[in-house]
Amino acid sequence: MSCTENESGPFVVFFLPAVVGCLTILLARRWAYSQVSSTSSTAVSRRRKIIKDPLIKRPLPQIACKMVPPGTKKAAGVPRKGAVPLAEEEMNGGGKRMSRTSRLPSTTAPTTMSGSEVKISDGMLQPKHIPFPYIPQDGELLFEFMTFVFTLVAAGLQFLNLYRTAWWLPHSYTNQAMNFYLIDPHLVAFIVTVISRRLLLSITLAILRYVLAPKLMPHATIAARMFILGVILGALAWCTYFIALKYQMLETAYLFYPVVLYIILFGFQSSPFLELNSENPPLHCCSHEPQHARNEADTLTADFNMRLIKILFNSLIEAYYTSFIPCCFAQPYLYYDIYAASQQVGLVLGALCGRYSAQLLSASHCDISHRAALHLGRWKVASPHAVDSSVPWSGSRWWGAGSRVRHLGVEYAADAHYVAAHPADKHHARFYAVFINPSTLLCLLLCLQLSLVVVQLCLLFSSIAWHNFLAIVILLFINYYTLFKLMRDYLVAWKVYKAENMIQDKNGSVLATN
Repeated sequence: MSCTENESGPFVVFFLPAVVGCLTILLARRWAYSQVSSTSSTAVSRRRKIIKDPLIKRPLPQIACKMVPPGTKKAAGVPRKGAVPLAEEEMNGGGKRMSRTSRLPSTTAPTTMSGSEVKISDGMLQPKHIPFPYIPQDGELLFEFMTFVFTLVAAGLQFLNLYRTAWWLPHSYTNQAMNFYLIDPHLVAFIVTVISRRLLLSITLAILRYVLAPKLMPHATIAARMFILGVILGALAWCTYFIALKYQMLETAYLFYPVVLYIILFGFQSSPFLELNSENPPLHCCSHEPQHARNEADTLTADFNMRLIKILFNSLIEAYYTSFIPCCFAQPYLYYDIYAASQQVGLVLGALCGRYSAQLLSASHCDISHRAALHLGRWKVASPHAVDSSVPWSGSRWWGAGSRVRHLGVEYAADAHYVAAHPADKHHARFYAVFINPSTLLCLLLCLQLSLVVVQLCLLFSSIAWHNFLAIVILLFINYYTLFKLMRDYLVAWKVYKAENMIQDKNGSVLATN
């Protein structure tokens, strides 16, 4: 039997990874739904029962007003306790009451609930937001544990590509699949320490939340971060000392190239090194102030950019240490397949990018930016008109569809039903283009993940060595799980935003006719 010949049938090549991936997805879904059912409140279940009540679709019967002649007991009697007497100007025409909003005093603050029909300037209405359904997501501890296991397995697979043996041959001098004596234990300890930094902090914080009172958690979190950071840096320094004794200075410097990139991106902050997302999740608040909509868009833009940086940085760092560093510290006399090692680096990097994207750019997070984009709107450069109907742009008011403004000598036209964006700010236009329909972004992530899975399946059908075949099959498991999460988010978001666009277009046409 040759070590480079693939004698597996179609079942082993294609159906075995697919079947195992489907079983993994089904088990993950069952676990997620069990978590949701155990944490759901009775209030939510009651609300769902009320929404699903078929009686809600029936129209309410009309209330007939019985005409009572003036002077009778019912008309002139004392009102009941708790009832508010109506003024004469509150009656409209044929005895119908005016809307309650018309009787509110001018000093009353408007409501800021999403989807409310409170009027803003020029008779416009606030955008309506459809409640986004709850999608189960991996918790912090579960995500870090799965990522640690995946990166640890990826490092082991790369060592297998480098130090594999022909152990199955009858006259082989070894009965092990790898030459373990060639692997540097201090290098392995260095790699494990780097990829386990976030998992150690997550486990420590989970234990502290279970033991300590909530009021003590802020101080305990700071102390835990300092302790874990000291342990990580101490372990890395200890491993580096023994590595420097065995290898040249240039090879040792390979371990610290990512430090320069980290300082450029994050400075000397320790939070991005120990936690994936240490900041509080952003929230959306409907407001009647255009400046608030612009500030919220700027905040969410900065948060989105930081999430992209964290996705790329963590993917590069973990792929670098688990797949590239073992090749850098390989012995000069060692012969290995450079193509297989490079392929391993690319597959691990793609799998990590998809995994971090599914966690940090989930559909529920994108929906927050989508709601802010509905309030922000967008301007586009208007085509010249024969009659100049534009007015100077003002940041203290809202602009509706069809509005034309002038700013810095350029004429702009509103490209949305509600516009509060700055006409000359390209960041506002880019934010609106990305998040007015987040299903497009989720579709892009889904296509990239699907392409990665297809490439791996195509590599399985090629004639590859047994160790490379094993590496691709194991990497497919986590890619199947990520593909399931991205596809679920995309389908849910596509349905929700399709219905929301229909409602927004209907409201826009009603306002245009009025």
